This record gives sequence, structure tokens and C-alpha cells, in this order.
Amino acid sequence: MTTLTIRPACQADLDLLWEFLAIAAYEPNAAAARAVPVVATHLTGWQRPGDFGVIAQRDGMAVGAAWARQFTPSEQPVFYVDANTPEVSFGVYESKRGQGVGQALIEALILDARRRGVGLCLNVRDTNPALRLYERVGFRLVRGSEVRNRVGGLSIGMALV
Repeated sequence: MTTLTIRPACQADLDLLWEFLAIAAYEPNAAAARAVPVVATHLTGWQRPGDFGVIAQRDGMAVGAAWARQFTPSEQPVFYVDANTPEVSFGVYESKRGQGVGQALIEALILDARRRGVGLCLNVRDTNPALRLYERVGFRLVRGSEVRNRVGGLSIGMALV
């Protein structure tokens, strides 16, 4: 297996980030992700102040991405902690899962958040296998954060401790 590299996400990665947002949101493609307002808020206007992220690559090809966006209460995010805790979005191509890509991405994003002096939070479906990864790297359930998601399932809020 070739070496996995992690690099910072930049403005030129926007189309790629939309692809990974579609994966994260269980949408069939980037156009579908853009059409769902609660999903699109995670990238519309990228790279606004405070947005940061990372891209995982193998052989020069992107295989996953993770990024953070600081929402305000007026944007009505599904999960909000505070003005110093941006929300994580995260996607890995299905064919690349189980190969350490997700862990490398989230660990790189956590390091970047610490350098910036911010926390991290996320909103995840309770059936998502990545839930175990998030717990392994230090995210914990925020009591009372459970909500019915847009497909009728349960999503939970987690914060990095």
C-alpha cells in the first residue's frame, strides 16, 4: 500500500470538498449536497475566516477530507457548542475505508484545532460506524444533544474533550 499523505485544504479544493460532503451527508453527489440547505451550510462560502481542513491523498489522489467550520447560533446549526468550537465535516471514499485514512484525517484536524486554540464538535448518526473512531480519538457524547435527523433516524452531538 502506498503512503498516505495529509495536506491542508485550500480554496482550490472546494469542488473536492463538496464531493466529500456528499459522502458525509449520505447524498448521491455534490449537486445533491448543495441542494439540501442544512448540508450546504457546511461549505457555502468556503473558506471564510475560521474555516480549516485537511485532505488525505494516496499517489497524489484525494481519498478523504475533514474540515471544520465555526457556526453562529443565528445560522441554526443542528449541533452548536459555543463560539470557540467549530463543527467537523468528514468524508472518506468507501473503497478507502478501513485503511487508516479516517483516523489520520481526524488526528490531523485535531492537531490543527489545538494550534488554533479551538475545540471541535460534530453531529453524527448513531448508526455511523465512524462513531467508534470519534470516541477513540477523544470525542464524547454531549448529553441532551440527540435529535431526529432529516431521514428520521437519530443523530447525536459529540465534543472533543
